[in-house]
Amino acid sequence: MSVNKPSVFIIGGGASGIMAALSARFKGADVTILERNPRVGKKILATGNGRCNFTNVNTDVTCFSGENPDFVYGALSAFNVARTMGFFEKLGIVPKVEDMGKVFPMSDQASSLLDVLLYELNHRGVKIVCNAFVKNIKRNKGKFIIVLEDSRSFKADRIILACGGKALPSSGSDGSGYELARGFGHTIVDIFPALVQVKLEGNFFKQIDGVKFVGSCE
Repeated sequence: MSVNKPSVFIIGGGASGIMAALSARFKGADVTILERNPRVGKKILATGNGRCNFTNVNTDVTCFSGENPDFVYGALSAFNVARTMGFFEKLGIVPKVEDMGKVFPMSDQASSLLDVLLYELNHRGVKIVCNAFVKNIKRNKGKFIIVLEDSRSFKADRIILACGGKALPSSGSDGSGYELARGFGHTIVDIFPALVQVKLEGNFFKQIDGVKFVGSCE
């Protein structure tokens, strides 16, 4: 580890963790991703039914809801749709826009997008530690002490929590990141599902698996 570079550890190697790692590396930090799964980017492969709709050309502040709308303005101004598409184009992902503004890689394969991200992480010198489930983080003399489930530990100048929510426990998004955040005094608002299944009776639903339509709550 270079004495001239701050060490930044990213907790979680999903889409947000990978992007955070690259951003920190572009700023000159010494970056390490800690991922609890055997590989990073697991959930990316499931995005868009395996095709990865990585942005939407119609994205604006009206697409979001929450108690802090200022956050959305800041995030979109820092990395808007044009910058998102440009970023991936530089990595070699040719985008194609489909119905309702959804943007997919021309290959129609989520794996192609993950492959270029993994190449960029390696090319930029980002270290990746897999099978690394973070159980506890403490502060000690200006450093963060990260302790894994298997008792391994790391020291960091900065940490970024990118653990995901609680939407897909099988991918690692089981809510454990909330407890790490609470440990530093952060307040967690009540969570609830944004997307849920509709369960119906019948024996023909397997044949229409993946079919989408625009619904209404009215």
